[in-house]
Order: sequence, then structure tokens, then C-alpha cells
Amino acid sequence: MTQKKNYRIAQVNRLLQEEIADILLTEIEDERLKQITLTEVRAAKDLSHAIVFVTLHKSGDREELLEAARWSAGHIRKLLNSRIRLKRIPELDFRYDDSLDRAERIFRTLDRLQPDIHNDADSE
Repeated sequence: MTQKKNYRIAQVNRLLQEEIADILLTEIEDERLKQITLTEVRAAKDLSHAIVFVTLHKSGDREELLEAARWSAGHIRKLLNSRIRLKRIPELDFRYDDSLDRAERIFRTLDRLQPDIHNDADSE
């Protein structure tokens, strides 16, 4: 039963991500929200709430974009209700996904270390 529930919530997460992304592109008039990409949606098992992780296309004011997304959350939820059939449409909580920023910092660090590794190998 647990496996079935986990599979179902994974399907719901994917569906929510696709629909929210489409809503942001086609139905929300706030141009600032066209600058974000949804990276993941994590809905609670009871669908009471969902965390929507976003990242930015371009450098911009992260807090301003998150505030705009949070301000639009109720409207997005209403649009979801007309698009998909779920027993409950979750409350949406938009959060910045910093995993890409962290990955970029790791790669930059590795690039800086790379010459040291080659120098050590040449000296042996």
C-alpha cells in the first residue's frame, strides 16, 4: 500500500508541476513570473499543501519574484482547480531552489582545483 501511495503522490507532483508551469506561461499576466522555472513540486500525502521549488532564468531579484509568486498562489490554485481533478487542490508555497547555485559553486571550486591536480600529476 505504501508503494502505491508513493507512486500516486509522485504522479500528483508531476501533474502539479506541469500544470503550474503552463499556468505561469499562459494565464498569469505578471511578466516577472515568466522569469522562473519550476524545478520540483512536493505535495503532502494528504494534499493539504505543496512546496513549489523555482529557480530564475536570469539574474534578478529573487525575493521580489518569490513575493510575486506567493501573491499569485491563490489565483494559480483556483486555475488548477478548473484544470485537474483531485479531491483537494493543495495550498501552494513557492520557495527558491538553490541546488543549481550550489552545484555551480562546486563546479567552480573543482575548476580552480583542476590545475593543481594536473601540476601534482606532472611532478610525479
